Amino acid sequence: MKIAHASIPAADPKAAAEILSEMMGGEALRFPPGGPDAWMAWSGDGKIELEVVKRDHVLIYDADQGNWIAREAGDRRSEAHLAICVDRPAAEIIAIGQRAGWPVRHCERGGGVFSLTEVWVEGDFMLEFLDPAQTARYEEVVTLENWKRFLPMMEEAG
Repeated sequence: MKIAHASIPAADPKAAAEILSEMMGGEALRFPPGGPDAWMAWSGDGKIELEVVKRDHVLIYDADQGNWIAREAGDRRSEAHLAICVDRPAAEIIAIGQRAGWPVRHCERGGGVFSLTEVWVEGDFMLEFLDPAQTARYEEVVTLENWKRFLPMMEEAG
């Protein structure tokens, strides 16, 4: 199984899609179903598609299908994030993010269990990028069986 695509918000969807597609070694293309400002960021291998839609446009249950509509501007933070495994080294992801003026940093999760690069799209929406070495470590330690084994300890720790 796989996730076919994800959509994320941006004030400037075109610029965000171009930066994200560079991080993923792919290209940015228009995404008309998301509105006139929406873009898509594709990975170089074509396996990851991020739909980048205008911030403050939310999905609604509409007559024939879900559609995006504008809402009042407010808090730009989100409860959602994605982790994306890429072929590009973490140092290059950081350099691209810095060039874009986005907050970006190396992070250790779980006290060093695995590492990744946090990329804050336009400073508000977090994407986690894992380079090949980070992906290998993540796939080694973040498994269903390991989660079941460590969950009781995490719940006890509160």
